[in-house]
Amino acid sequence: MSSIPRISKSIIAHWTDNVYFQRGEKYYEQGAIYEQRTQGMTIKSKCSGSQAPFYRQEVLFDNKGIKSAECSCPVGDGGHCKHTVALLLTWVNDPNSFQEVEAIDAILEKLYKPELIALIKQMIEQEPDLESLLELPLAGGENKPLNIKAIRRQAEQAFQGADFEWGYAREIKRGLNPLLKLAAGYLSRDEAENSASIYIAIIETIMDNENEALGDEEGELLGVLYECAEALGNCLSQIKDSKKRLEILQTLFSAYQWDTIKIGGVGAADCVPEILTAQTTPEERVEIAKWTRKILPKGNSWSDGYHRETLGRLLLDLEADILDDESYLKLCRETGRLNDLIARLLKLKRIKEAEDVARVAEDYPLFKTLDIFITHGQAALAEKLVTERLKTIKDDRLVDWLANRLKERGDLAGSLELEERLFWKYPNIEKYKKLRKLAKQLNGWGNLQSHIIHELESKKDFNFLVSLYLLEKEVGYALATLEKLPERWGDHSLLIEVAQAAKKQYPQESIQLFTKEAERFINYRDRGNYSQAALCLREIRDIYRQLNEIQSWDKLIAEIRERFRKLPAFQDELNQLKL
Repeated sequence: MSSIPRISKSIIAHWTDNVYFQRGEKYYEQGAIYEQRTQGMTIKSKCSGSQAPFYRQEVLFDNKGIKSAECSCPVGDGGHCKHTVALLLTWVNDPNSFQEVEAIDAILEKLYKPELIALIKQMIEQEPDLESLLELPLAGGENKPLNIKAIRRQAEQAFQGADFEWGYAREIKRGLNPLLKLAAGYLSRDEAENSASIYIAIIETIMDNENEALGDEEGELLGVLYECAEALGNCLSQIKDSKKRLEILQTLFSAYQWDTIKIGGVGAADCVPEILTAQTTPEERVEIAKWTRKILPKGNSWSDGYHRETLGRLLLDLEADILDDESYLKLCRETGRLNDLIARLLKLKRIKEAEDVARVAEDYPLFKTLDIFITHGQAALAEKLVTERLKTIKDDRLVDWLANRLKERGDLAGSLELEERLFWKYPNIEKYKKLRKLAKQLNGWGNLQSHIIHELESKKDFNFLVSLYLLEKEVGYALATLEKLPERWGDHSLLIEVAQAAKKQYPQESIQLFTKEAERFINYRDRGNYSQAALCLREIRDIYRQLNEIQSWDKLIAEIRERFRKLPAFQDELNQLKL
C-alpha cells in the first residue's frame, strides 16, 4: 500500500469536473464505497449505483499520481465519474480501510491445475457468458490454428440482448474487448494474418448489427470499427499473401461503402481511403478502382451527386499514377469534382475552360472554388465570376466574400454597398457595426444611420431598434422604443439590458422595468426563477440607495415579502441576498 502515492482533494478535483466531484463527495459521505482494496499500484472498489446494484472502479497509479482509471457505470470510461471520485476520496481520507491483496498473476501462479479448473468452473457458474472465452486462444499461448467460427460467435454474443438503454454500447464494447486484445496480441507477435481475421470478424459483425451501431449516441461502436480498420492497415504492412491481402482490402472497402454511402458518412471509416491508396500495390489499386466504379451512383438526386463526388476523390487518388491530364479532367467531370477540375485546368493554363466551368456552377460550389482561382493568380477572374451574378445570388457567402475583396483593395464604397445589402437581409448588431465602420471611413455615417433608423421604424422592427440604441448609448431612445413593442413581446433579456443601461440616467424607469421583470420571474413558480427575481430586486435596492430613498425600498420589499409570503423558496432566495 505504501508504494501508491498520496494525493489531495485538489488533485481529484482536477482529475474530474466540478459536477462529478460534488456528486462523488456525496457518495463518499453516504458510505457508498465498499470492498475497497489495493493491488500493487492499483486501488479497487465497488460503489452502490443508481441504475445497477453496484459499479466496479479501479484506479492505476504511477509514481507521479493517477495514471488511469475505469468504472463500469455508463459514463465510467476513463474513470472521471462520481463513483471513481468517491473511491479516490476514500483513499485520501481513510487509506487504512483498504485491504491489501496480491496481484492476480501471483494468486493464480500458486494454484495447481485442478484448483485452476475448479476456479474456472466456479467463475463460469456465476457468469455463464464466460464459457465462450474457452473457445478463444490465449494471447501469448501456443501457436494454434485460429478458430474463426468461435471468433465470430464471440463477436455476435457481444451484441445479444442489447436493450438500447443508456450505456448499452459500452457493454457491447466490453464483450468485444477480449477479441480486440487477442487481435492486438497477434499483431505484436507478427502473426498479422490471425490478427487481421479477428479484426475482419469484428468489423463485419458491427456492420451486421447496424441498429445497435447507429443507436449509440457516444459513438463507442463506430469508434471500434475505426480502430479495427486502422489496425487492418497495420496488418497489411506485414502480410504478403495476395489472397489474404485481397480479403482485407474487400473488408476495408465494404466498411468505407457502409459508412460513406449507407449510413451517411459518420466518420467510422475515415481512415480507409488513405490505407487503400498508400498501402496497396498498383495492381491492387486497379482492382479497388473497379469496385469503386461499380458502386458510383447513377441518379440525379443531391445524395447521388454527393456520393459521386466523394467516390470520385477516391478514384483520383487510386489512379493518380496512371491518369493523364485528359483522363483526369474527364473523371472530374463525371464525378462532379469541380474544385479538382478547375485546379487542374488552371494548372494547365486553360483559363477560359476553368472560367466557363465555374460560371455554370451553383452558388456554393462556386464559393468553394474562389480561393483556387486566387492561388493560381486569377483573383480578378474570381471577382468577375461573383460580380456578374450579383443580381441572382442566393448564397450570401459570395456577397460577403466580394465585399471583403473590395475592401481589401480599397474600394470602400463598393464594399459598403454590398455590406448594406447583407445587413438588410438579416439585420444584426455585427453587420451594423461593419456598416458603421465603413460609412465613417467614407464620412457618410450620419445619413446612413438616419436611413437605417427610419427603415427599421417603418418595418416596425422595434426589438432590433432598441438594441441599436443601446449600442449607441442612446438610452432615452431605447426606453421610448420599448413603449412601441406589443404587450406580449417576449425578449425579456433585452428588457433587463435596457433596465441596466437606464440605472443612472433614468432611475425611475429602470426601477419600473426591474419590478416588472421580478414579478414575471416570481410567477413562473420555480427556484431558478425565484433566484432571478431576487437579483432584479437587488438591482432595485441599489438604485434606491443611489437615490438615497431607502424608505421607498423598505416599503417595496416589505410589500413583496408580504404578497408572496406563501412561497418559502422565494423567501429563501431573498434571505440569501439579504433583501
